[in-house]
Amino acid sequence: MDPIKFGHDLARKADLAHTLSTQKYAWPDLSRQSLVFMGMGSSAFAAQSMVTRLQACGGDATFTLASNPTPPQASTAKTLIAISASGNSVETNAAFDTATGYKEKIWLTNAAERGSHTVAMHAGEESGGVASLTYFATHIALLRLLESLGCISGLDKTIEAAAVAIADIYGSKETWLPELINHVKSPAGSYFIAPADRLCNAQQSSLMMREAPRLPSVACETGDWSHIDVYLTKTLDYRAILFPGSQWEDQLFKWTQERGSKVLTIGFDHPHASSSLRYKNDSDSLVRLLAETTYAEVLAQHLWVTD
Repeated sequence: MDPIKFGHDLARKADLAHTLSTQKYAWPDLSRQSLVFMGMGSSAFAAQSMVTRLQACGGDATFTLASNPTPPQASTAKTLIAISASGNSVETNAAFDTATGYKEKIWLTNAAERGSHTVAMHAGEESGGVASLTYFATHIALLRLLESLGCISGLDKTIEAAAVAIADIYGSKETWLPELINHVKSPAGSYFIAPADRLCNAQQSSLMMREAPRLPSVACETGDWSHIDVYLTKTLDYRAILFPGSQWEDQLFKWTQERGSKVLTIGFDHPHASSSLRYKNDSDSLVRLLAETTYAEVLAQHLWVTD
């Protein structure tokens, strides 16, 4: 892992988005099939998000960690989709290679082919060794699968809009970065919060803080926050970064206001936020999915270099 090269990766993220807006993916026809997704780390975050969207669309889809000792039962009515961006996840490799009884097994990766059917992410070289570009590319590949299943449409324009959003976030970093650095300065670490359909982005953002500058960070779902993280606001210098889209945001702010906790919002304004960071096209839910983690990635890379 290399912090300087990680910065180079982030500098080309918007260009990658432009490229992937017209990229074709080798998905077979998976309509009317039961889909089982598996992965670890960032791959797992993205997979869980897509399963949530597939289920909302009426699709038959489940997710399991590749390390799960009691995975879903295989059958010839199911297709297994295993995700490993680097191709080096020992847990995913082992689970994929030993899985039997499926109608088909598909390997989604940014690395070498595996098995009889591989779908390439087309993220290019991720020279910094941090799963940022591949996290983005995993979403694009999986969204293309959803598109093929009739769950979404107009994806070309959405990805282009996300490219504009990412370019705007990255291009204005000198303006917002000092504010975000100041916000997360707490011995208690940082706390990223997102609605259920984008919990993956809170998880990915926290992972960036752990993996790059090696700082404590926790992810939580917005509604579940009132059952999990709310207790920390009584005892810690609690610094939250909140992504939009949940009907339970006001409930969260009720507690943080009462206890003097600081909440910075990304992609929307709220009267009780300590501050807000906005970017182009941030009202689109799929643009949010694809773009909002750029803030944490840039922040983590900066703190890693300057530590």
